[in-house]
Amino acid sequence: MKKLLMILFVWGIVISPLVSQEETSEESPFATTKKKVQLWKGEVVGVYKNRLWIKVRIYRNQRISKLSLAEIKSLFAETKEFPVYQKLTDLKQGVLVVRDTVWEEKHINKKNQFIEVVLVGDYKPDLSSKMKEITTDAYISSYIEEDFFTEPDAFFKGRFTPPRKTVFHPKDRKEMVLVSRGLFLYGQGTDPSSDSFNPYFLEPKPSNLKEIPSFYIDKYEVTNAEYAYFLKQTNSPSPPHWIGGKYPEGEGDYPVIHLTYREVERYASWVGKRIPTEWEWEKAARGPGVIEFTNRDETVGYQIIATKYPFGDEYDSLYCNTRESKIGKAQSVLELSTEGASPYGAIGMCGNAPEWTSSDYQLYPGHHIKNFSFGKIYKVVRGGSYADSAKNATASARSYGGIPNLSEDRRAGFRLVMDYRD
Repeated sequence: MKKLLMILFVWGIVISPLVSQEETSEESPFATTKKKVQLWKGEVVGVYKNRLWIKVRIYRNQRISKLSLAEIKSLFAETKEFPVYQKLTDLKQGVLVVRDTVWEEKHINKKNQFIEVVLVGDYKPDLSSKMKEITTDAYISSYIEEDFFTEPDAFFKGRFTPPRKTVFHPKDRKEMVLVSRGLFLYGQGTDPSSDSFNPYFLEPKPSNLKEIPSFYIDKYEVTNAEYAYFLKQTNSPSPPHWIGGKYPEGEGDYPVIHLTYREVERYASWVGKRIPTEWEWEKAARGPGVIEFTNRDETVGYQIIATKYPFGDEYDSLYCNTRESKIGKAQSVLELSTEGASPYGAIGMCGNAPEWTSSDYQLYPGHHIKNFSFGKIYKVVRGGSYADSAKNATASARSYGGIPNLSEDRRAGFRLVMDYRD
């Protein structure tokens, strides 16, 4: 007895390292990023004599329901061998080699919960299988390989959803166009006597360029009809130049003009938008102004692409309603040429009606002219008008309003902006 116990003890010592060695040599389950996923499972519901004919009922799952009949049939056309499993144990017993398929037409429409198909072929049991023939205690199945792990960079690549180029505001239903974020070159660099002179215009760099977040701006100026609707909703008084409290007949689509800054503020608060800054207005009218690029020595450079007008550097009276066009009054926003649209798609930003901005009227950084009222009393007005010259309707031209104050000076019309939120 003592001898037997010693032999068992020795065998325990010998077996232990063999098991450890086997475990250490086993491949990690994370050595591959693939896993088998069941595409469909078909229960055997009938077996016929004389060569193997079996009827299989394939229940619809989430994957099968997305496939058309043609796609389902192609699964059987592409694959000729399907593993056979025992229902009780879910152990693989062999392989069904399919020679032909017969589809049961009454069960293949999408309203049914399952599809029935007769498979004609041969059954090849595994060497260790106890199921030498297929019975209704078996099922067949099809598997595909899918990734169960994806590198984060690969997962998010291509998943960024770009913002919509145009939206319709939920309250006033006005169409708005997207002005994408980026550095912006403002003003002009040729006429130092003008208040739009930017001393750094010809030498753009990060310190004198403005970073402007993305925003949406009204595609058209606010019209008489839209402003009249606001007055009705808020029980507000109409502008004094509307005779009888109504805008001129037939001019509902004309831009509303001769409003004070405070009236525009109230409209913006009611609709849930805001008055654009003058730099937002200018960027929407002329584009970013610069293109950033990297030199061979990895330094950053800027190419100036700022245009004089929203549609280019050359004035065209067909695209810009100013004194030169000889129309003599504002036009309907729907009659303005789309060829005169800004790079972002805003229309009517040259002439037609002047527009309020929320910026205080002051000279640009580095400008030498000084005035006590700059930055304190007036607000910047942009865009020129039908009564202004083409020079005063450029994308960088500036004027002001607020004399004697912002509640009384009926200086301009307006369009509004809305911040873009991810």
